[in-house]
Amino acid sequence: MVKVLLVGPTSTPWASIAPEIDADLVRLARPGIELTYRCTGAGPSEIRTARDARAAAPFVVNMIVDAADEGFDAVIVDCTADPGVSDARALVEIPVVGAGEALRSAIASAPQPVCELTGADLRSMDVAALVSQLRDAATVALGGTGFSHVVEILTRARPSLVVLDPLQVALDACLARLPDD
Repeated sequence: MVKVLLVGPTSTPWASIAPEIDADLVRLARPGIELTYRCTGAGPSEIRTARDARAAAPFVVNMIVDAADEGFDAVIVDCTADPGVSDARALVEIPVVGAGEALRSAIASAPQPVCELTGADLRSMDVAALVSQLRDAATVALGGTGFSHVVEILTRARPSLVVLDPLQVALDACLARLPDD
C-alpha cells in the first residue's frame, strides 16, 4: 500500500474544512493508495498572497519532514502557491509535489485553448457565468485548491471540456514520481 500525505498549509480549524476534505479524499481514492490529510494548524488561516505562502512554508516543511520520518511514500501540498515545496525537497528523499507546479505542468500539455481561472475568479462567479466564460475553451484549469466541487458541475455542463483540478493532477504527478516496485 502506497501512503500519500496531503498537507493543508493553514491554521484553518479542521472542523470547518473536514467535510470538504473528506469529499476530496473520496474523489481522489485509488486502489492501493492510502491518502491521509493533515493541516499544519499554524500560519495563516488561508493562502491568497505570496506573503501568506511564505508565512505557511516553515510549517509545511516541518510537516513534510515528519511525514518522511513516519514512513509516508510521498507528500502533496494542497495549495497552488506551493509553500515550502522546494525547501522540503532538499530535506527529504520522498517525492514532494506542489498542487501549483503540477497544475502548471498539466496546462502545458492540455488541449488548447486553456482557460485558467484564479481562486478569486472561482469565488466570485456563479455557475452560469463560469460556464459562459468557458465557451471557447477546450480545457479549464482551476487555479486554486478547494474548488473540486466545481469539476462535476463543469463536466456536466460541458462534457467535452477537460477540467484540470489541482489536487487530481498533483496526485497523478505524485504517483508518477514513485519508484516502480
